[in-house]
Amino acid sequence: MRASLHELWGCGHGPVSHLAPQTRMVAGATVFGACMLAPATSWLGVALIGSAALLWLVACRTPLRLARAALVLGCVLFLPYFLLLPFLIGDPGAETWTSAARIPISVFARGLAGMLVSIATVTTLTASELREGLLRLPVPSLVSAILLQIVHQSAALGYETRRIAAAMSVRGASGSGMAAWRVLASLPQVWLPRVLLRAERVAAAMEVRGYCEQELPSFGARTARRGDAATMLLVLAALALAAAMRYELVR
Repeated sequence: MRASLHELWGCGHGPVSHLAPQTRMVAGATVFGACMLAPATSWLGVALIGSAALLWLVACRTPLRLARAALVLGCVLFLPYFLLLPFLIGDPGAETWTSAARIPISVFARGLAGMLVSIATVTTLTASELREGLLRLPVPSLVSAILLQIVHQSAALGYETRRIAAAMSVRGASGSGMAAWRVLASLPQVWLPRVLLRAERVAAAMEVRGYCEQELPSFGARTARRGDAATMLLVLAALALAAAMRYELVR
């Protein structure tokens, strides 16, 4: 995926983006749980997993470019599990190709759906909305601080790394010969100090702005409304259906 973190966070402008930040986070986690809980060993369960992930993508209105990149990445990560089919034949419960294929199908369906749902949820949240949602949820302050640090530091360090890579490319790192080897050999001396300096600056800026303070007041935060309640009812219904299918209450 070539999209940077700045492009990924907050780029979805679907109906879900109009909900309160905490509702988006809880609803996304609930859809993710439904995809993980639904049995991928039956076609009905696979249909539920695919439908839940697709509907959540549409509701979040994830940009097509990001959805396509996530789909390709998921296929690259999870399709190789089907190469294990010849080794699964003959194991207990996997006497035929059809029964043996259930394991890689389960991994592929759940893994791909979980990736798509997670990315779709991220696209509906900006970094500030993520903080607002964490403040309004019963999440320990230490966990909130760590998550916010990861988001901000990853974006800043990714940007700094791209700048260093562009500068090194201009100086011959993308060429051949001894010049390229000298540039690559000096990479720890150039990249690491700049990245550490940028990380310290980002941490100091976040501390000054009070990102890690639990008592910091919220300004302009969305409160839960009827749309939030309706969304939670829908995703909880999907979770209940997945649980019923998992425990064979629905066949």
